[in-house]
Amino acid sequence: MRPALPLCLTLLAPLPSFAEMARPEGHVLVSLGGAVSETNLPARAAEDGGLYGFPEVSYDAAAGFDAAMLDGLEQIEITIPYGPEGDQRNIAFSGPLLSAVMEMAGASGKTAKPMAMDGYQAEIPWEDITEHQPILATHADGAPMGIGGYGPTMIVFPPTEDDETRQTQASQQVWALAYIGIE
Repeated sequence: MRPALPLCLTLLAPLPSFAEMARPEGHVLVSLGGAVSETNLPARAAEDGGLYGFPEVSYDAAAGFDAAMLDGLEQIEITIPYGPEGDQRNIAFSGPLLSAVMEMAGASGKTAKPMAMDGYQAEIPWEDITEHQPILATHADGAPMGIGGYGPTMIVFPPTEDDETRQTQASQQVWALAYIGIE
């Protein structure tokens, strides 16, 4: 008869993590920091400078997404009139659902606080994210969005006929987006 000790030791050994988030291999287009449970980027202090230095973004750890990670999710296209007042044109934005990106970062049920590179910040409750299904656009009219235009990413909501909802979403449709705080 074999002793039971090896089985006991096996059961006490820590289980490997099967849900680790992959590290980005390319340039990070957007980071989700704050109340995220899946991370792949180290802590950042407000005084670290760089892109996040101006709006003084800091976090203990974050979920960073490069183009390949975002392109690997189901892509949704939303065409809306967009551009400066008086000079709008229909633009076909595409990218993954914001909810899918948040789920990958372990942020389901949380509030998203997208922040533009100039420091403008909006607040989008999870209920609005799941009800209205905005995307985290990475492309406009089929081309990747670069910094200096609407990119590197942008929150885009599907069109709505409800005036109140449209007004709310207009303030939440953040462009020149590289960071989303999660609460």
